[in-house]
Amino acid sequence: MLSKVKANYHWLIAAIALVAMFTCGGIGNSLAGITLIPITESLNVSRGEFSSAMMVRSVSMILMNLFSGTLLVKFGYRKMVTIGLVISTLGYAMAAGSQTLPVMCVAAVMEGAYGLCTNAGNPRLLSSWFHRHYGLVTGVITAMTGLGGSVFSLLFGKIVSNLGWRNAYGITAGIIALVAVMIAVLVRNKPADMGLKPYGEGYVPKNTKKDREDYWDGYSFAVLKKKSSFRLLVLGTFLSCFCVYMPFSVLAAHVQDCGMSAEFAAGVQSLLMFMLAAFKLAFGYLSDKVGTKRMSMVSLVAVVAAMLLLAGIKTPATAYLSAVVYALALPICGIAPMLLVTTLFGYHSSAKVMGIILAMTSVGNMLAAPLSNLLRDMFGSYRPVFLGTAVVSIGVILLYLVIYKLADKDRKEYERSQQEITA
Repeated sequence: MLSKVKANYHWLIAAIALVAMFTCGGIGNSLAGITLIPITESLNVSRGEFSSAMMVRSVSMILMNLFSGTLLVKFGYRKMVTIGLVISTLGYAMAAGSQTLPVMCVAAVMEGAYGLCTNAGNPRLLSSWFHRHYGLVTGVITAMTGLGGSVFSLLFGKIVSNLGWRNAYGITAGIIALVAVMIAVLVRNKPADMGLKPYGEGYVPKNTKKDREDYWDGYSFAVLKKKSSFRLLVLGTFLSCFCVYMPFSVLAAHVQDCGMSAEFAAGVQSLLMFMLAAFKLAFGYLSDKVGTKRMSMVSLVAVVAAMLLLAGIKTPATAYLSAVVYALALPICGIAPMLLVTTLFGYHSSAKVMGIILAMTSVGNMLAAPLSNLLRDMFGSYRPVFLGTAVVSIGVILLYLVIYKLADKDRKEYERSQQEITA
């Protein structure tokens, strides 16, 4: 029995990553939005002022992402993610007892440590254990942030209504602590630690255009960092995530501002998270079939459509429709960056590039949430904010088309140089 479990440990690793993303990612996608209004009313601060806590949490996650490549290589996923989740647990526990905004900000710095689990950590762990079906496995697991967000949106909606936001934060601390214990006990950083090989090691992809697109070694980071395609992708990642995150943490509040109840708003956010799970899964599967670049463009177009729909919410039906289209847009800041890195630049320097790109997703989130609330305080509504975001998003689509063209050019130059070396 034990030998059979060991032989299939790849799938246990995938299951652990799935549970971690469901809980930590789901909580990260739901708690802030559900508790925004009750916390600001409890602490007697404006939404713009409370955005400072959201910002410092994002700063914490940015720093985690920037240094994650080096830390994960040096200390391994198991140790670093366990430490990160313990710190996050303490942060949520501190927030549960907070009476002032400064204390909430300090707690938020600690809360952001869970990003080691949901952002840079999981791609590295999965790429070590899976050489085949990496896109599909990554899609399934990252989809859990959406499914978890759907479940926790409803759960926290009930908890906040019946027990208050402080109990919601306390329960969150307990859940993250359990995940930390699970990872510390069960995870192994790489198959070799158990005398195993990666799943699909030696797999030779079919000789199709799609496979040739995704499977290549790529430039070293020293060369890649000088390429315009890389620099523009850093900018494009920031801008796309800045745009797509403008409504993310304020969706429930926006729905309530449109005249609907807090319980209905929690249901809309739950629908968003559920559809996000489905679209992330579809994104990973279809990326393996038709290519990551095409799927990323679908999400970018959906960003524009989602902003226009969100700005026009007037009825429950339009609120639900907005949530579904918005869910289609969100993979551009979830699974898309992870897959685009290897598609555009190869595997050689993917660990370092991944940390930088994921840091940009956090920078976009960090600036979007407070700016959205500050502009709402200025205009009295989120509607002008979302309309302006739609305009910026059109420019982002054009930027990504330029990035793809430059990356294709770099790829051809790389392949030509490799042919000259082997000739």
